[in-house]
Amino acid sequence: MDSFQSLKAQADQKLKVADHLLSTTYSIVKEPKLLVSVIENMFHALDLSITAVLEYEKSLHNISSYGDSFESRIEIFRRKFMPRHGLNHDIIEFIVELKNTIEEHKKSSVEFAKKEKFVISDNDYNLRTLDLEDVKKRFVKSKKYVEELFALAKLEN
Repeated sequence: MDSFQSLKAQADQKLKVADHLLSTTYSIVKEPKLLVSVIENMFHALDLSITAVLEYEKSLHNISSYGDSFESRIEIFRRKFMPRHGLNHDIIEFIVELKNTIEEHKKSSVEFAKKEKFVISDNDYNLRTLDLEDVKKRFVKSKKYVEELFALAKLEN
């Protein structure tokens, strides 16, 4: 149970960092590039939550090892945990979308801030725009999903 609680604490910490960046740091510095850091922290919180759930499931239902990659964790989560708890596939789509945003940012050839928005462009000039309101909505959704996962896994204190 220690690893579960440790993963839960790490996920909670990532959400706290994301919340602080959104509610405090962003309002002071008004730097749209911070929105990428918020997305990264939300993604890590969700990934840690899924890892914790899989650890919990592994101890209860004797599931096999789920591997070290994000893809392998998501696949086991999708096949084993979601059907057992009747979860909607929206959670996976949401997490993958966060991951894609991070990857696009890392691979982007051009990125810039414009009118309180952060714009990420790939080599083909496909654009992804992050703005404060959108990221705030994603934060609320991330927090809800993390809480739901820990409640389902009964990892709440």
